[in-house]
Amino acid sequence: MAEPYVLVLYYSRHGATAAMAQQVARGIEQQPGLAARLRTVPPVSADCEQSADEIPADGPLYCELDDLRNCAGLVMGSPTRFGNM
Repeated sequence: MAEPYVLVLYYSRHGATAAMAQQVARGIEQQPGLAARLRTVPPVSADCEQSADEIPADGPLYCELDDLRNCAGLVMGSPTRFGNM
């Protein structure tokens, strides 16, 4: 059986939320018997799916359905714009 993990899922446009997600993942990793899986989502863009690569060649990994199905816990992070997520 695989080690249980907490999925740390975030969206970060300029990096501040990504930095916070990395710190959350560090804290999770300090707990015995628990791992952190850090994932992001595709950027919000005016491009349609046909013109933008689904999975970039580099950078943070995108979340997949199996990441969500198999996680023991979920932490979500999102920037705020005008007071809204």
